[in-house]
Amino acid sequence: MTFESEIYYRLMWLFVAVITLLLLFLCYLYFAKQRAQQKEYQSLAFSHLMIEGMEREKGRIYREIHDIVLPQVYGQPVSDQLRTICMDLMPPDFSRFSLKDQLADICNKFYKRTGIECAYYIEEELSFAAVSAENQLHLYRMVQEALTNIGKHSKAGKALLIVRRVNNHNILICVSDDGVGLVSKEEGLGMKSIRQRAAIAGAKLDFISENENGLIVRIELLPAGVDL
Repeated sequence: MTFESEIYYRLMWLFVAVITLLLLFLCYLYFAKQRAQQKEYQSLAFSHLMIEGMEREKGRIYREIHDIVLPQVYGQPVSDQLRTICMDLMPPDFSRFSLKDQLADICNKFYKRTGIECAYYIEEELSFAAVSAENQLHLYRMVQEALTNIGKHSKAGKALLIVRRVNNHNILICVSDDGVGLVSKEEGLGMKSIRQRAAIAGAKLDFISENENGLIVRIELLPAGVDL
């Protein structure tokens, strides 16, 4: 074998080895991506089942309080508090009232319950007709939970809800306050619930906070969450 032939075969084997390693690496990336997607799907499916279970449990608790507990305490001071709890637990009736009306109602009830001023702007031309009933429920609960967190933790004097359309098809919902902002890096149950619902609805979620400058919960429902 000549020197040139030996060099040629060595280069050939080196080329084969490099191609083989490259193919193995690409296979690894492919299967790693498949495993990550499967885990993400399983996590999303679990969150979906958990949220469904929570809604069923809320309905069950609502019926028990409304049908069993309230009649026994009727006329007592605690009855008003229980009635408020019932209203929060009861799922919204989108067949009678639009989501826009329901969101405005949440703000009005929040002010009456907490004394925190809650202004809202809901774009008049905006329609949720293309949003599924399930996703409308998720949006309703996310706004409800965001306002509940303001009432419990923010020490705010004012809250604001903005609902409008952006980028043609996207629906933007912002809930903000002038309170203390996020005082802990760890998310509480309320924020985790909002994050799970956003993932199920296919919405982009951001918690925007600067110390002592309040918190903005920004929910953007992408076209994947809207039936175009």
